Amino acid sequence: MRSERPFDAQARAETTEWLEHWARIGPLLEARRVAELRQLTGAESARIAVELLWPIVPPGPGDDGAGLRAMHDVLRRLAERA
Repeated sequence: MRSERPFDAQARAETTEWLEHWARIGPLLEARRVAELRQLTGAESARIAVELLWPIVPPGPGDDGAGLRAMHDVLRRLAERA
């Protein structure tokens, strides 16, 4: 088995820099996302959920919306329990 290095030294340095950058920035972005979510009203949250589950724009080529259907099924089952 041969051990190749697919990236040169510059590419490795740039990748390391990118990872270090996101190690710093990622938590800041997550905190901002959480703060923005907490500011949503119930009506805004419901509107966003509906838009995610039933998008106005039909799925593009190769996207059959299977993930959205699965989410819809889970939410429907949860609603039936309530």
